[in-house]
Amino acid sequence: MKKILGLTVSVLLLIGMAGIGTWAFFSDVETSTSNTLAAGTLDLKTNDTDGVSQTLLATNMKPGDTIGPETISLKNAGSLAGSTLDLAFTYVESDGSANPVNKSADATAAMIEVTTLDYDGSSLLASVMDNNVNGYRDIQDLKNTDLSGRDGIAASASNEFKIVIKARNNTSSDYQGDGIIITMTFTLHQ
Repeated sequence: MKKILGLTVSVLLLIGMAGIGTWAFFSDVETSTSNTLAAGTLDLKTNDTDGVSQTLLATNMKPGDTIGPETISLKNAGSLAGSTLDLAFTYVESDGSANPVNKSADATAAMIEVTTLDYDGSSLLASVMDNNVNGYRDIQDLKNTDLSGRDGIAASASNEFKIVIKARNNTSSDYQGDGIIITMTFTLHQ
């Protein structure tokens, strides 16, 4: 009985080993060459130059003076469409000659009314809140307004940004020699 049991186990082991040998895996390898992978580009240009900040320059303004329309061409020179555009406004004090009363940059910005603010043919003025509650939209209000999420720019396309500013008629002589440098920053997102 022990011999039959031992012989049976030996035969089963041989059958198992023979079965394992017939379960071979096949493989075949092919190589694909000359594949090119390249990321697309998003390249915002302002007035056909690199850099996304533009500075508005208005000197020797007097009450009632209007500057503009100043138009900035925003071009996506890249290969990918931009889905949204953000606009941001900042300013710093930049006084001219000695002034009798030194007004702050915020006070000066509040005396410069924004009469036109367009992007891609649509007015953005309704989006600008009168945050300083002086009855009109001004440069200080632009600084404190979120103008992000505007329509983007398609690849190789351009949109225009347009702004007109006015020194308020009621600007007093206390502002003589006071000034600000306004920087407009445009950010295009994929």
